Amino acid sequence: MSIKVLVVDDVIETCNNISKLLSFDEEIEVIGSAYNGKEALNFLEKSRPDIILMDINMPVMDGIEASEKISVRYPEISIIMITVQGELEYIKKAMVAGARDYLVKPFTADQLVSSVKKIHQLDSRKNKKKTPGPTAKPKVITIYSPKGGIGTTTIAVNLAVMMHQLTEKKVVLLDLDLQSSDIGVMLDLKLNKTINNVIQNIGYLDADLLNEYLYKHNSGIDVLLAPPEPQYADLVTPEYVESIIKVLKQLYDYIIIDTSCILNTFNIDMMNMSDEILLILALELTTVRRIKKVLEILNEFGISGSIRYVLNRSSDEIGLNRREVEKHLGIKIDNHISSNGKVTVSALNKGTPFVISNHTAKISDDIKKLALNCAEELPEKRKRSLFSF
Repeated sequence: MSIKVLVVDDVIETCNNISKLLSFDEEIEVIGSAYNGKEALNFLEKSRPDIILMDINMPVMDGIEASEKISVRYPEISIIMITVQGELEYIKKAMVAGARDYLVKPFTADQLVSSVKKIHQLDSRKNKKKTPGPTAKPKVITIYSPKGGIGTTTIAVNLAVMMHQLTEKKVVLLDLDLQSSDIGVMLDLKLNKTINNVIQNIGYLDADLLNEYLYKHNSGIDVLLAPPEPQYADLVTPEYVESIIKVLKQLYDYIIIDTSCILNTFNIDMMNMSDEILLILALELTTVRRIKKVLEILNEFGISGSIRYVLNRSSDEIGLNRREVEKHLGIKIDNHISSNGKVTVSALNKGTPFVISNHTAKISDDIKKLALNCAEELPEKRKRSLFSF
């Protein structure tokens, strides 16, 4: 049975060109064209396509409004939005409106056909999908520091690998440093699939879909990478991430989240979704001051009780006095990660976590102790909703 497609674009020539490109594939049948969103809705009263190729900018009724109406009235029909460069805000709105994918003009015939077939395949699979059984007591751990360059990503990568080694359980590393992620470099991964691919298909989110965009690293962990470019970060919303985490909990025992240093609503929401927060600090004044402010804010939201304090680049020779810092912040440091620039830089350049490439180093032993602590059960914490922050 062929895939039935409706083409919607206010430029007649564009409609004709798209129809012609699709006509070369025997599995696809273009059943009609419309020149604005209102005409598309009128068409659907008489005939039902499997997929609609919808331009965003059209007169009378644009693609966003049309997608919203179609998604409500005809949820079985999938929409692929057609846009141009520089319309990221429109893309975000389109996904919220119900679009399942988008194509950026100019696109090739292969890209067009591939998108149509991919979405149709996801449609078919969703109708037949089986929900996997939940993993027993999954644990979400978010790693955060208000100071950039302090080593949160290095800790996240090596902690994830070490937790898998120690527990032999399933571990996924969720890369949510949306502006300047280095996880792909640290694990020598190509950036050809990221969380944005998942979000483009968020309406079809299930375990099978998620597995398509997870990297299977040779260390035994799985990885979901951040967007390849910072301008795509706005498409990754807390609501989408929450949906993704719900599915990850069906698949993994431990979900390790790496975040940026910015204390914004997104990162606060990530911490609120977590069972445990690793707050990374260093014995220098700017970090201590920022940590104090972070603690004040987190305390307002009632999530400070699930924090584990980790001192990175620990050294008795440089920095502030540890006990004075603890007293000033009103905390007790739970774990120490020793300073070893030679080992960490070498591991970064090789694209291999140092707990693998240099497993006998003291810094690797420190990560092991942290992993053992994180693997312990935590008491249930009361958390407040942060979406109104």
